[in-house]
Amino acid sequence: MKSNPIKKTIAIVSFLSMATMSPIFAQSSTEVSKEVRTEIEQLNQSMEKAILKKALSDIPAMYTDDATILNPGGKKLHGRKDIAAFWYDFSNCKDFKSEITELGGGGKMIYQVGKWTMTMEKDGQLVTYTSDVVLVWKRETSYDYKIQLQSLNNTVSVVENQQTINSAQQK
Repeated sequence: MKSNPIKKTIAIVSFLSMATMSPIFAQSSTEVSKEVRTEIEQLNQSMEKAILKKALSDIPAMYTDDATILNPGGKKLHGRKDIAAFWYDFSNCKDFKSEITELGGGGKMIYQVGKWTMTMEKDGQLVTYTSDVVLVWKRETSYDYKIQLQSLNNTVSVVENQQTINSAQQK
């Protein structure tokens, strides 16, 4: 049985191509470095702290000048003025947690998939809302990451223990 040199060459080139390309595909461009992950986690913590301290005027600075927020129901907010008004509505927020379930991207753009859980005062009751959230972080020329796009959906509310604010404060 004769060996076909062309087939053998194609097989070797194919094998070498796969061997050299597999590390590129295995280390996908969606993985982020530990440093970037830490930076995005710290930015999320800064947002949580600002909300809990009622420093809501600090939050719009975490967004790019031309950022967009996409709310459930298709309402679109664009620019710092709209974003400031969005966050002003959080003035009655009693608790806020940001959970990152996926973080990826590379270079100038990082995406974050997660969940926000917030407890708000509404009609004398504490109501907890959860929402799926997607954030797109853009690295500015200052090398700081800022939010370019925010999308919230699947917002669900649950009344906590059917307690009024007054009975919760008495404890």
